Amino acid sequence: MVDEITGLPSRKAFFKKLEEIPEEENKIILFLDIDNFRVINLSYGYAVGDLILKNTGLYIKKGLSKYFSEFFIARTGSNTFGVVILDEVPLVRIEEAFHRYLKKISFKKGSEIISITLSGGVSSGKQNVEDLVAKAEAALFSAKESGKSTLIVNQSSKFADVMKVQEFRRKLIQAIEEGGVTPFFQPIVSLRTGEIFAYEVLARIFYKDEVLRGDYVFAVADSFSLTPEIDKQIFLKAIEFASDDYRLFFNLSMKYFVKELNFIFQTMKKRPYHCKNIVLEITESQRIFNEGIAKSFFQMFREFNIGIAVDDFGAGYSNFMYLKKFPADVLKIDGGFIKNAKNDIKDLTIVKSIVDVGRAFRLRTLAEFIEDEETYRIMKEIGVSLGQGWFIGKPSPEPQKVKIKLS
Repeated sequence: MVDEITGLPSRKAFFKKLEEIPEEENKIILFLDIDNFRVINLSYGYAVGDLILKNTGLYIKKGLSKYFSEFFIARTGSNTFGVVILDEVPLVRIEEAFHRYLKKISFKKGSEIISITLSGGVSSGKQNVEDLVAKAEAALFSAKESGKSTLIVNQSSKFADVMKVQEFRRKLIQAIEEGGVTPFFQPIVSLRTGEIFAYEVLARIFYKDEVLRGDYVFAVADSFSLTPEIDKQIFLKAIEFASDDYRLFFNLSMKYFVKELNFIFQTMKKRPYHCKNIVLEITESQRIFNEGIAKSFFQMFREFNIGIAVDDFGAGYSNFMYLKKFPADVLKIDGGFIKNAKNDIKDLTIVKSIVDVGRAFRLRTLAEFIEDEETYRIMKEIGVSLGQGWFIGKPSPEPQKVKIKLS
């Protein structure tokens, strides 16, 4: 039971090893996951990605051998390594090994240095294997949520929410299997005319009579790789509402960018007449691929007549050079600036500057979080093209006709 890519024991071998340890003995489980590994595959190709996987496994093994005399390492996921530490050691020893050797690893490819970071989750105790694995996975999930390149030590007293994660995971899987993923449509209007321009498609997940809400739910979905199936159901159901009268905005999951695009393109080949009314939102603050690959994707958008919206523009890593290199159609101004624009001259000035940039590049600008008439008027007066928010319309199961008339 050997993994073909890394040469390490497989996931099956990992669990077999765990089952061989008597339940009354203390066990330490460590999961290590390569952060943003999809970026490596997108930027350098899968051959280099496989080499990174193989060498990361070897590096982890070498690093741990400096601290522990007896341990078992295996590849347990696409870019995850599982370790069973068989020494009787304090958990602080694992933290020391992580921060000294495993937190960041660099590899040389020709003249280029490729650096990766790892996130880790640890559990220990004399519980059954299933409980310990669940706690280590929950700790890894927490490490990812806390900003990555982090190790979380999951002792029984520290993580009361392990069962919550597992419960949400179970509910999500059942909701997906039973078709409980439903698109909702929030109207986007032209601020010049007050009439419908488009709808943003949002996901609502129904588990029996319960609506699974909040960022936490989608974080769990992302952690357990459930996001692509959610997006797939949303896209297939939403395009049934596609019309020549308006556009549909879809927000892509950056982590699964290639998989998402492949599905979308295959679907749109069967419905070419809808392509011009589809807009894909790409979060500008998340850099997921190198320039060459990005240009190829944008070219594919153009060939399918699919629109491109740059989401959260003005936040994080915002770079105006992005607009020069990659064609876009809409700039969605980061909502944080819109919320405070009527009270904060700095936020209003930033919004005005983005509007000016949009005009120079012949792009529409879109203001999210328009929650009242005053904000609507301000955005209209400074020349924002499009608006979205609860003042304009709340998300609904079907596209609702809206026309804003100011008194």
